Amino acid sequence: MIESPNTKRLPPFNGPIEIGLRALSLLSEAFPEPYSLQKLVVSDYLLVHSDDVQGGPPGLHPKTPHRGGELLVRRAMLEQGLMLYQSRGLLERHYTETGVMFAATDKTAGFLDALSSDYVAELRERATWFVSLFGDISDSELLTIANSQAGEWGAEFAMESVLKVEDAEWQ
Repeated sequence: MIESPNTKRLPPFNGPIEIGLRALSLLSEAFPEPYSLQKLVVSDYLLVHSDDVQGGPPGLHPKTPHRGGELLVRRAMLEQGLMLYQSRGLLERHYTETGVMFAATDKTAGFLDALSSDYVAELRERATWFVSLFGDISDSELLTIANSQAGEWGAEFAMESVLKVEDAEWQ
């Protein structure tokens, strides 16, 4: 395939396409309820690291050190992903008194039904889990949960690293 110099390449992993797809799955499950960008940022983390919530399903992505920091870098990619799927008629943007909200359209579920990968099937299961557990709570309540846990998410790796360094120094 020949690419023109004007072709913009998007990263395949945790880029706008994938993060937007996760938001699309969540909004499809919550349909017709709209979610704010803030709620989508936190929910994206919880969709891929659902095992960070006690009793949650296995995570879609592996547990990595300091994964709680992921919350800080998701917003820009998520916004790009939302705009991508909105431009295809799969999401709607609503301006409300409380801010900008995003919602699935009547085309969203059909689009997701056409995708047949295991990842999408598991993602949709996590979206159902998320909406049943967190769908009705406010943005501020969800943020409080995230802030109370973010220091702990991934902290087990930090302690393990300290112990390994100390063990290495004694040898």
